[in-house]
Amino acid sequence: MSEAHEELLNVYDARGEAVGSLRRAEAKASGLPVGAVNVLLVNSRGEVLLQRRPGDKENGERWDKSVGGHVGAGEAWDATAVREAGEELFDDPASRAVRLVPDARALATGEPGFDLSKGVAFFPASLQLGLRDVRLAPGGGVRNVLYHVAIYLGRTDVPRPGFRPQASEIADLGYFSPAEVDRMLVTGELAPNMAFLWLTHAARLLALAT
Repeated sequence: MSEAHEELLNVYDARGEAVGSLRRAEAKASGLPVGAVNVLLVNSRGEVLLQRRPGDKENGERWDKSVGGHVGAGEAWDATAVREAGEELFDDPASRAVRLVPDARALATGEPGFDLSKGVAFFPASLQLGLRDVRLAPGGGVRNVLYHVAIYLGRTDVPRPGFRPQASEIADLGYFSPAEVDRMLVTGELAPNMAFLWLTHAARLLALAT
């Protein structure tokens, strides 16, 4: 979604309970936590799927999580994660190539009829309350937004050409080895919040590849 898109977003109290909704810009400036989802995906080779942000977006030209987005008014965390994965990776918010599973065990055992070479599957891993996000604004400057972030971890073996990334949100997609992600972190090629995600969830994510 473009920065100009003024959809209604959930805003929350400190405990993570939705207390209302505001237009996007108002929500981010309100001082109340805004809801967001972050999805990290790894393939069977232990490579992490990352998206590169377009130059006219926040954190433009930097590599970021596999999928990310805001929780819309009245929307639940899980519904947002599924919708955003469909939109960003397959240009279809209702894509059948996206599957939410309850936990890592369900991901490991798989589900009948679901092929990871054609889709993505993930589970809710954690909820981070009160994350003071730091991001680079389009055209320069730094923005701070208070977020509650639902984090999801998962698997995919879709080859890069098998994705249909949402052109308005994603400049490129790529698979990267853990060593490459480490290097990108220390050289500033990652979006700032990817440092938090990588440091806190990389070990658990990479364990899904085995």
